[in-house]
Amino acid sequence: MNHRRLIRWAGGALICAHGLLPAGLPAGSAPPPAAPPVAFGVALDGAASRERLAHLEQALELEIGLVAIFIQFPEDPRHDNFPAEQLDAIRQAGGRPVLTWEPMYIADGEEHAIPAEELTGGAYDAYIRRFARGVKAFPEPVIIRFAHEMNLDRYHWGSTAEDYGPSAPTRYRAMFRHVVEIFRDEGAAEHARFAFNPNAESVPSPDRDPDADWNRPEAYYPGDAYVDVLGMDGYNWGTTRTREEHGWDSRFQSFQTIFEPLYRTLRDLAPDKPIYVFETATVTDGGDKAAWIEQAAASAVAWELAGLVWFHNDKEENWRLDTGVTPEDLEPLRRMITDPEALLEGRSRGD
Repeated sequence: MNHRRLIRWAGGALICAHGLLPAGLPAGSAPPPAAPPVAFGVALDGAASRERLAHLEQALELEIGLVAIFIQFPEDPRHDNFPAEQLDAIRQAGGRPVLTWEPMYIADGEEHAIPAEELTGGAYDAYIRRFARGVKAFPEPVIIRFAHEMNLDRYHWGSTAEDYGPSAPTRYRAMFRHVVEIFRDEGAAEHARFAFNPNAESVPSPDRDPDADWNRPEAYYPGDAYVDVLGMDGYNWGTTRTREEHGWDSRFQSFQTIFEPLYRTLRDLAPDKPIYVFETATVTDGGDKAAWIEQAAASAVAWELAGLVWFHNDKEENWRLDTGVTPEDLEPLRRMITDPEALLEGRSRGD
């Protein structure tokens, strides 16, 4: 694998475009700065290994610079589950780890969110401290997505599904800050990049339900002092969902349609922090997947995203990047990494 990675990290200067670059400039004007490269990554369901990543990079013919994995809290806080082997495998493969750390445990096949009062009250402090020491010992910074997609009732972090409501943002901010403070106390904060990572669409939606105005992403923001990078998750479900079978009707939506509202919210919220897409993918049902990929890559460059991570799994739907496309259809992602200016010179194939 190529170890010369083109990844931008928190702490560096970041000039963010708020739309596509202009077609021309007045005479005598200085040219705009060159578009920086955008790191490409994959989110994996299951363990990351050096062999798995090498095979995937070869199959996709794409440089994988970011690798997202998922870790839950243990039911018993005396137990440890720091994924040292997976982080080492990602590093040895030439990637950077993105650790999705979910404050829930799974028992008898069911998910149980850890109550906020237990987490902030100290019940898991010893476990979090040991986890922080693991991050501190790792030789490179680790992006930590603690309690991601907090604006989805599917997760209801810190509470039961029944209690997910107007108090959710307050609970979330307290949990996030508590974890960061423990990392600081352990001297591990400099080794972590804590990500604030809402979903592109809030559920329940404040745009459709006046009683859900509390569920806006910005309400959950823990504050600049606790957040290093910003993240977004969002999927194009195409026409796979129907109200009769799933409770809602889906339609084929472009990357820009899905992400632009949240992108602008996050950019206004924290103008100087890098923004990543940590989970995205599209199905083939109802539209042109190749065109979707091209437009996604062009938007990522125009918005100067720090990275774009593809959910490369067959879960609920087949989200795998290489399904229903040719190797040539992935060329925009290669240009996103190595020649981003080329994406802005041509026209995207659109929505």
